[in-house]
Amino acid sequence: MRKNSGIGRRDFLRAAGAAAAGATLIANSRSQAGAASAAFSESKRIPLTMDNPSALTVGSGGGIYVAGENAVVTLDAHGKETARYGVKGRPGCLAVSAGGKLLVGMRNHVEVLDAKGLAASWQDLGERAYLTSIAVDDENIFVADAGNRVVLRFGHDGISRGRIGERDKERGLPGLVVPSPYFDVAIDPQGALWVVNPGKHGLENYRTNGDLVSSWYRSGMEAEAFCGCCNPIHIAFRSDNSLVTAEKGLSRVKVYSPDTTLLGIVAAEPAPPIAENKALFCNVEPPIMDLAVDQQDRILVLNKPEKAIIVYEEKRLPVEKKREG
Repeated sequence: MRKNSGIGRRDFLRAAGAAAAGATLIANSRSQAGAASAAFSESKRIPLTMDNPSALTVGSGGGIYVAGENAVVTLDAHGKETARYGVKGRPGCLAVSAGGKLLVGMRNHVEVLDAKGLAASWQDLGERAYLTSIAVDDENIFVADAGNRVVLRFGHDGISRGRIGERDKERGLPGLVVPSPYFDVAIDPQGALWVVNPGKHGLENYRTNGDLVSSWYRSGMEAEAFCGCCNPIHIAFRSDNSLVTAEKGLSRVKVYSPDTTLLGIVAAEPAPPIAENKALFCNVEPPIMDLAVDQQDRILVLNKPEKAIIVYEEKRLPVEKKREG
């Protein structure tokens, strides 16, 4: 088993700031999925007027929220900008609270925005903290801290309620392997909390008290698996409980059924020879910065080189007619 070595702040800052050399627009790639049962196509492209787009989320009313350098922007369901807020720095993650407020994950703290702007700034989480994802339910706010390899649980008041995923021999918890600043959390339609264990190439399901319920990992070069140092980098759930994943290195977006069967590849970047693929290394920022699923089960992909949100929808595959006789 690979030992989980320490990652310093300098390593994380270098990783987060590196540009993706030669990144190309991801394109639909159903052929890579082999006998997959679902196909997807690009239906819309929303151009962004901001520098360094870095985080994306959707609200229950159909609104789209995207962050970049010194800015958080609200878009309507059609992609028209409806509001813009100034922030200091480049947010790493976004989420919408149950009360409709916007949670903005900066490097080491969470800021809360309402219609008037900054409403609150939560506690500084320390020099080592590196926030990469936020997931919300009616009672809790879960914040992924890649720097400390832990999911922090807060109430909606910003008060800490515990830590999830840390190594604990007595509880049989091996700990999370997070080699780079890509570490995601999400809540499925049934309300279950899922945490990516990127160094083990899979996901883990936790109770709010930190108990590990289940897990699945899939390492390899096959379309169904995850490769590189740490994947998947982003996850989201559709209404039927199918899982959407995004990867770096081999930049691709995939959909899995609840039983972890690969349903289809939504989009993929042509893979150059490994020796030439600089994006396989942890210290190069990938083109896919974030993803989300809206109320229509459309898949929204934040593509940094294109400075756009690319929207994909599932296509109905033709049904083979049975031959008579």
